[in-house]
Amino acid sequence: MRLIPQFLKDRNFPVTYKILAVSLFLGSLLPEYLTVIIPFVIFISCIIRKKPQRLSVGADKFLIVMSVYAVYLAVTAFWAKIPKVSAAMGIIWICAAICAMTVISLCDTREKIENIMLCLVGSAAANSVIGIVQMCFMAVGRSDLFPNPLYQKADEFVYGLINYEYFVEEVRDRVAACFENPLIFATFLVMVFPIAAYCCFYTATKKRRVFSIVCSLLIFFGILFTFLRGAAVAIIVSFMVLSFAGKKPAKFMSGVAAASSLIILITIFERRGVSASQDLSTNYRIGLWGCTFGLIKDNFLLGVGAGYNNVTGYLFENGLEFSHSHNLFIEVFAEGGIIGLCLFAVMLLIIAYDFIKLCRMSGWHRSYGIAFLSSFSGFAVMSMFDNTLCTPKQILCFAVLAGCMQAVIRIKTKNTGESNQ
Repeated sequence: MRLIPQFLKDRNFPVTYKILAVSLFLGSLLPEYLTVIIPFVIFISCIIRKKPQRLSVGADKFLIVMSVYAVYLAVTAFWAKIPKVSAAMGIIWICAAICAMTVISLCDTREKIENIMLCLVGSAAANSVIGIVQMCFMAVGRSDLFPNPLYQKADEFVYGLINYEYFVEEVRDRVAACFENPLIFATFLVMVFPIAAYCCFYTATKKRRVFSIVCSLLIFFGILFTFLRGAAVAIIVSFMVLSFAGKKPAKFMSGVAAASSLIILITIFERRGVSASQDLSTNYRIGLWGCTFGLIKDNFLLGVGAGYNNVTGYLFENGLEFSHSHNLFIEVFAEGGIIGLCLFAVMLLIIAYDFIKLCRMSGWHRSYGIAFLSSFSGFAVMSMFDNTLCTPKQILCFAVLAGCMQAVIRIKTKNTGESNQ
C-alpha cells in the first residue's frame, strides 16, 4: 500500500480526479490506440457521477482555439489523400481538448496540480526503466527478447485490423520504450525532465522530493539512450529557463543542463560517430524541409490533410523514405495549409501570453509558470528537429501541461477575485 500515493486513498479528493491522475500515469505506458480512449473515459466518468459543473470552463480562449483547430483537422479529411488518417487526427486533438478541459476543471488547488505533475514524472521514469532494459538487451545482442518499441507488434496488429497505414521504423541502436520510435520517446522525456527537476526542489514533502530526484536520474538515462543531439540542446534551453524559478537552485540548474548535455553529446559521438550523426541530423533534414516546402507551395491554402501519412507518400515519391518532414511547424503548414498554421500559431500565442502573465505573478504561481515554460521551451527546441505532435501520447502530454498552466492561472484569478470581494 505504500506504493500508492496518499491522495488516491484520501476521500477528500473526487473520484474523477483520481481517475484522471491514474490515467495520466498509465497513458504513456499503454499502446497508442488505448491512449486515445483515456480522455473519453474521464469525461464519461464525470457525466455519470452527475458533476458536469466540474467541466465548466467558460470562455477559455485556449480551449476554444484548440477545439477549433481540432475540428479543422477533422475537416481536412474531405480533401486529404488518406481521409481516415485526417479524421483520426481530428479525433485525437478533440480528445486532447477534452483532456485539457478536464485538467483545468478538476485541478483547482496547488496540491492537485502537483499530483498531476508527479504522475507525469513517474510515468516518464517508468518508461525510462523500460528503455534502460531495452538498451541492456541490445548491448548483449538479444534485442529480440525485449521488443523495442515495446508495443510494435500490438500496434501493427490493431492498425492492420482497421486498415490504417502505419509507418514503423525499426530501431536498432536506440531505445523507444513504449513509444513508436526514439524521437517520440525523447520528446516526451524532454518535456517532463524539467518538471521532474522542478519537483526535486519545490514539492511539498521530503518523500516527494526524493521520488522526484530518483525519477530525474532515470529520465536522464532514458534521454541518454535515445542518442539524440536535439535532446541535448533542448535540455540546455529548458534548464536555463528553469533556473529562474528560484534563487537557490539557479546555479545548480545551469550546471546540470551543461553537464547533462555534454554527457549526451559525448555519448552520441562515441557510439554513432560524429560524421554519421551530422549526416542524419543535418543533411537529411535539410533535404526533407526543402522537399516539404515544394508540397506546401502546391497546397498553400488548405494543405494535404492532417496526419503525417498524407505527407509520407509525397516524400517517398521524391526518394526520401521518411514518415514526415522532421519539423513540427513545417509539418503543420504542409498538413493544414496556411489556415491550419494560423490556428496553430494563435494557440501558441495564447500559451505565450499566459506564460507572460504567470511570470509576472508572485509566489508559487510564478515558479509553476517558469516550470511549465521550461518544459515548453524544450518542446520548442525538439520541434525544430521532429514532428513532435504526430502521435496521441505526444499530443495528450502537450494538452496536460497546457491544461496545468491554465489551471494555475484560473486558481490565481479566482483567489484574486475572492480577495477583492
